[in-house]
Amino acid sequence: MVRARFAPGLLLLLSLGVASCASDEPPRAPGAEARAYFPLERGGHWSYELHTGFFSASTRMEVTARGEHAVRDSNEALFLMEEKLSGRVYGLEPAGLVGYRVADGYVTRIPAVSLGEDGRVSIFGGDAMSFLPLDPTPGQTWGDRSEVFRESGGARQVWTAEVETVGSMRVAAGRFDDVIVVRSQQWDPEWDASEPLHSYEDYYARGVGLIRSVSRNNASWWFMAVEQELVAVRFDSLERE
Repeated sequence: MVRARFAPGLLLLLSLGVASCASDEPPRAPGAEARAYFPLERGGHWSYELHTGFFSASTRMEVTARGEHAVRDSNEALFLMEEKLSGRVYGLEPAGLVGYRVADGYVTRIPAVSLGEDGRVSIFGGDAMSFLPLDPTPGQTWGDRSEVFRESGGARQVWTAEVETVGSMRVAAGRFDDVIVVRSQQWDPEWDASEPLHSYEDYYARGVGLIRSVSRNNASWWFMAVEQELVAVRFDSLERE
């Protein structure tokens, strides 16, 4: 799910190491992970095509699941995703790590972390944000608040979200039969209390993860949307670092 830097401190999901598969039956994460809409499976690879605005060329986004790492000065751990862009895109970082953990029935995301030479994670991106229920059901709604980049002034984010069933959906990587969409909004009362600053539609396939995402910046008429579509996916085992 791409989260562009439209507002101060708003980071976005980039992507990872290339995948190859464009059949009607794309691979699914093995074992128990196949029951999740956002597999935290070490060695997973998702390759996306990214489009921004009306005049930009497409860019490849690559996302690699790097597995669980201990958090520095803590007993907790984060699951890391390494994200890379093949070219420059306005508002998006070219590469980075994003941390994930399961908490209180949701998959949560910390938008900016770093990995030390000792294999431990340092968190500098602020609070975790709940973006996907572990057992999503149609009509389910929730809200969350998070503060990002608090060390550099930060920005307080207020989110609302709702789950809808999509059913079957085709993208470049193939057809998926068990798809949900999470429609979420980021609110900034200082901009407009009646309309969200950013709006997102994130489509997830069971056992595969994110297959399509559309984000809109409602404050900028000239940069209306970022579209991200899955073109290939695979699940490999990676050697431990």
